[in-house]
Amino acid sequence: MDDQRKKFLDHWMEYHEICQRQRLGWKPTQIAEFLGLDARTVKKYLTMTDDEYVAYREKLVQRSRKLDTYEDFVVKRLIDCDEASAAQVHDWLKENHPGFPDVDEKTVYSFVLMVRQKHNIPKAFSSRIFEQVIECEYGSQAQADFGEYNMTDVLGKRRKVYFFAMVLCRSRYKFIEHSDKHYTTQTTILAHEAAFIFFGGYVKEVVYDQDKLMLTDENLGELIMTHAFQAYQKDRGFSVRFCRKNDPQSKGKIENVVKYEKYNFLRGRKYFDIHTLNKEGVDWLHRTANAKEHSVTHKRPVLEYAIEKNYLLPLKPSFMTEPVRQEYSVKKTNVINYQGSEYSVPTGTYRPPQTNVYVERSGEEIIIYNCSSEEMARHTVSPIKGAQVSNNNHHRDHNQSVRELVDKTAALFTNPPMAADYLGKVWQSHPRYARDQINQIARVCAKHTAQELEEALTYCVNEKHYNASDFEPVLLTLAGRQVSTPPKAQRENPSAIKRHQIIPQTSNMEDYKKILE
Repeated sequence: MDDQRKKFLDHWMEYHEICQRQRLGWKPTQIAEFLGLDARTVKKYLTMTDDEYVAYREKLVQRSRKLDTYEDFVVKRLIDCDEASAAQVHDWLKENHPGFPDVDEKTVYSFVLMVRQKHNIPKAFSSRIFEQVIECEYGSQAQADFGEYNMTDVLGKRRKVYFFAMVLCRSRYKFIEHSDKHYTTQTTILAHEAAFIFFGGYVKEVVYDQDKLMLTDENLGELIMTHAFQAYQKDRGFSVRFCRKNDPQSKGKIENVVKYEKYNFLRGRKYFDIHTLNKEGVDWLHRTANAKEHSVTHKRPVLEYAIEKNYLLPLKPSFMTEPVRQEYSVKKTNVINYQGSEYSVPTGTYRPPQTNVYVERSGEEIIIYNCSSEEMARHTVSPIKGAQVSNNNHHRDHNQSVRELVDKTAALFTNPPMAADYLGKVWQSHPRYARDQINQIARVCAKHTAQELEEALTYCVNEKHYNASDFEPVLLTLAGRQVSTPPKAQRENPSAIKRHQIIPQTSNMEDYKKILE
């Protein structure tokens, strides 16, 4: 039995079950609840005769949907991105099919639901719920926030993109800008300028999260903005309001825009480059985000914006951003971590418990300043995360302290140049333990006269004994004192001297012959 025939019989049995229970005195609502149907469907079936019901089912089978020609496209996109919403599919259809008909959103929703059921593509995404914020006057407020999303490029590799979003609160008119790098205070200011140019004016107040790109500190509700952003905010004439931490509901409009951007525009989209993404983003804003009727206001943002733009403050001449310096902590190893890589600062910069420096980005370089605004270091930014970028001039000269120790110890002898040459050879013979070796010789020198030191030095140089453990026994022996361990020159290992004279014992072959006999 084919599927079409089986489905018809299932519906036919359901129809007769409805009629049977009506004859038993059941009400339509009771039948609907028992069979898991809509009460209106049950009432409609009860008004039909058997022949009318058969004709109705045949009509449903033969009926073609307006969007049937797009079924293959929708199936492919839902398989690639099974969590896509019907609204996002609607946008994809308009984007990829210029001749897509002007249909109601419910038509697209029903079509996507049918496609999911027919091809068994369940939706795996659940949305987040936000509280509604009280409506405000035209031009009085905007909300701004940042977001990030992991996209897939054309080679199948994961690419993280960052975006800045702003929305006019009354009209819900939106602006989005994307970046392939983390936002800094300077690029945040430039993103604000781009948003206000897009809107055609400034609002009276902008609402934000407590973001470190705009704030440097918080003290019991007293918020201190970064110098650069405060200068920009005063120049443009809008006030700012920062929400409490972990309180997204107080700026629910922009939270919904961020969610809308992620799950209607970015989700399922391939990444080519940041310029292409921004161009596609502007097209999406005009085509969907600002053109569709808003679910809360039931008005189209683009039409409401036509009213709100008359209430915006006029634009001002271009704002020149000053070089922005970000504060960074210096590690104990005298490096800073900048965008995932380590950059060196001069040795000794770190002072416990904490040392901070200030970093300014200039093209492909970073310039590091101390708290007195004096330049400490300059590095080319590494394109690879996890790199260790170092300037050799920043490292401590580990040999300097040994040189100073050699000079100080050589001064204890009557012939410092000869002593320095000898100590240098001791250093060369024991590079890892040079300090221990030279300190040991210095301690011994403090207990003897200059003449005794001179004789021991001459003897060790002539015999090439470049070892602190040899120098002291030589010195004691030449001074005529009893030593428990003679100098190395006089030490002998009797067993080593006679080792070549040892003849190993051998077995007598006659003994083996007797055993075998």
